[in-house]
Amino acid sequence: MAEGSATWPYTGAMRLQSLKALVAIAEHGSFSNAALELGLSQSSVSHAIAELEDELGVKLLERGRHGATTTAVGERVVAHARRIERGADAILQEASCEHGELQGTVRVASFRSLAKHVLAPVLTVLRSSHPGLVVEVEELSSQWSDASAAMLATRADLLLTLESVAGEAIFWKLIHDPYVAVVPSSWQGGDVGVLGDLVDRPLILNDGPCSWPMRERLLELDPSVRPEFEISEDSTMVALASQGLGIALMPELTVDAVPHGARVIGLDERIERVIGVAVQPGALKIPAVRVFLDAVRGLFPESAVPALSTMWGRTAEVGRSVTTLT
Repeated sequence: MAEGSATWPYTGAMRLQSLKALVAIAEHGSFSNAALELGLSQSSVSHAIAELEDELGVKLLERGRHGATTTAVGERVVAHARRIERGADAILQEASCEHGELQGTVRVASFRSLAKHVLAPVLTVLRSSHPGLVVEVEELSSQWSDASAAMLATRADLLLTLESVAGEAIFWKLIHDPYVAVVPSSWQGGDVGVLGDLVDRPLILNDGPCSWPMRERLLELDPSVRPEFEISEDSTMVALASQGLGIALMPELTVDAVPHGARVIGLDERIERVIGVAVQPGALKIPAVRVFLDAVRGLFPESAVPALSTMWGRTAEVGRSVTTLT
């Protein structure tokens, strides 16, 4: 490629396939992995990038023995390319609706416990009602504390998440998930734990946003309280409790199989995390996103997700501010 070979004003015609190749390389770190993702040969991907760089007159990627990384201008181009790719898919979705069946892709990111209890039922409904819709799912670790950043990083259209991390994304409540205590089988305190007494015992808490409501209440009871263990994996928390190493205070939906040596008890105070769906305002015009939200509303009729027929022209709370969905 001849650096600066493009002529200005620009009169070229960038191919969508070349932009898709660039995005895939940026996300997967190599030409070979991008080729696997796109279902193309590696030479086809290399040709697409060479064509794009020659057309634009700039170097978009740095090649090395360990893969490929975007240059500074390449990173900026990738951001635009993602929006173009998303817009092209939305156009195809709109056209497919006119032919009687929605065709396209919706990308959903979710915390693990929400994928099991919220996402799985929604996917079952969509498979039946919209068989032409592809749902791409990415499970998130419990460390994400900003919904907008999580959606940007995963290219997700929607995010099943917690109200406490919604930030600037539009968030609609779905369900309330109360905390419970996982205690050793030898526990003699009955079927309900008194939170005021538990602060003096070794405690096991999640090390991410899932523990925030519980941490806040514990600090109110005792500003000096410190957990014995701070753990990312729910299964590890339960395992530690089963070995008598502490009491795990966890949202109920995060407790799966309880191993031998442990049991679940309630708490004398109702402390809960609020679970819902987050979306960026621009994504609401994508047909697949609207179909997904409609399925969510059907399964959770008491949720705050609005009826799509009345969504436009109204206002919705966005974090602590208010925006118009138009």
